[in-house]
Amino acid sequence: MKSIELLDCTLRDGGHLTNSYFGKDIIIDIINKLIESNIDIIETGFLKDCIFDENVACYNNIEEAMSVLPKSKGNSSYSLMLQEDLYDISKLENCDGRVEIIRVSFHEFDLNEGLECAQKVVDKGYKCFINPINILGYDDEKLLKIIARVNQIHPEGLTIVDTFGSMRKKDLMRLYYLVDHNLEPDIKIAIHLHENQAMAFSLAQSFIEIKSLKRNVCIDGSLYGMGRIPGNLCIELIMEYINESMGEQYNMEPIYDAIDDYIIDIKNKIPWGYSTAYALSAHHRLHRTYAEFLLDKGKLRTKQINQILSMIAPEHKARFDKKYIEELYQKYQNNEIDDTKVLEKLKADLKNKSVLLIAPGRSLGYYQNEVLEKASEVDITISVGFVWEKLICDYFFCSNVKRWDMYGKKEYHSKKIITSNLIPTSYHYDFVINFSDYCYSLNEFFDDSGIMAIKFLINMDAKIIYLAGFDGYKNDKNFVVPQLEVRPTNEMRKSQFMMTQILSSMKKENSIYFVTPSSYEEQ
Repeated sequence: MKSIELLDCTLRDGGHLTNSYFGKDIIIDIINKLIESNIDIIETGFLKDCIFDENVACYNNIEEAMSVLPKSKGNSSYSLMLQEDLYDISKLENCDGRVEIIRVSFHEFDLNEGLECAQKVVDKGYKCFINPINILGYDDEKLLKIIARVNQIHPEGLTIVDTFGSMRKKDLMRLYYLVDHNLEPDIKIAIHLHENQAMAFSLAQSFIEIKSLKRNVCIDGSLYGMGRIPGNLCIELIMEYINESMGEQYNMEPIYDAIDDYIIDIKNKIPWGYSTAYALSAHHRLHRTYAEFLLDKGKLRTKQINQILSMIAPEHKARFDKKYIEELYQKYQNNEIDDTKVLEKLKADLKNKSVLLIAPGRSLGYYQNEVLEKASEVDITISVGFVWEKLICDYFFCSNVKRWDMYGKKEYHSKKIITSNLIPTSYHYDFVINFSDYCYSLNEFFDDSGIMAIKFLINMDAKIIYLAGFDGYKNDKNFVVPQLEVRPTNEMRKSQFMMTQILSSMKKENSIYFVTPSSYEEQ
């Protein structure tokens, strides 16, 4: 038996990015290439309560999995993973050797249920790996109790799962030695690393260096590091490292072919890898979905994300709570002020006026003449969160932290109106209005700058509002100013539907017209 085994989890962990959809032919070809590489264990997907689809790497039982998987495994073993609270273990057949390994994951809140599930897997004849989610979250006393239970179950292995990517070398050494000195010697220690801090390959090498000569171990990785953002240890790196340092014979060419043929294309569409926001989630040792949630807002700079993450209470760190983080975000954004006198001044200028409101959509470039003609006809022009070099507007309106950092430092002829979430600020502004008065629409929190500007103008009793550059997200190139381009997130795409509803409601009671084509008008 090899003292160090490698497990590839591309089809399982990578499935977090694609909803486990790869396509049957691709699933088969990736597995065949992994078999050809002589990888030790191939994790072929999830055991999950689901509707079976041969194009998706999720299965209700072994029979469904084997209807897709190649029958010949070469020198490799097949593995499947289940999460205790997402799978009815009674659906799992007794082991017949086609799939030898089942890995069982569970949270701290269902620890007992997870260990009982692992016992059932062992009783059914499988080699079981026990994978406690966020093992760094357990103190030594609790971890020792878990190890005692694991010794009683006597699975194939216990996995050190760095769920939040917050592990440093000192954490690895502490955990490894604690586990190694208390776990039965014939039970393997495995490790699963995430790339929050760009340390996965380094930690994997350290794991090999500190490994006891008497202990067999297993290291997880995936092709090109594919996995839920920010990704995993790159299996090709650790394979090559073990080949060079230990004389193993992993065949690298089929691995590179699999990456070239399938994984690079997926990464181009759904990028993963190190980012500062995910590093911050690791620093604060909390669920990475909090960072995803704040990133998807598309309005915060990294320092603001860090500040909000630092506000998360200990009891909310391990399990993502959308309602809780939304409340924190709103609390952070809302900086209440008395803007009565400011509004009086602005209303004196805007009441009963025709206003052209300009957002930075690409249509400004295509319909430049029409927009400039409309600008010459109206009483007031206002740009929202950007400056268009073709037209210096009367006002610049901003509620977005990123845009304010980009444009607030610049001096131009427009009077600057900002919302109170942007103060304190070192940049000059002319007027500040309450953020909280404009960030709700249809009784839901919605802080899109364009909608907030329209609500502001309605409150100022503007007579007619013309909209230009309110394009919506159509592809990866949506802005007339290239520096504003961002890859649209799911949150941004969801907001597009909501913005259509809000605009439709506003137009029923107010004179609002589009000057340039808009997705909000088409839907």
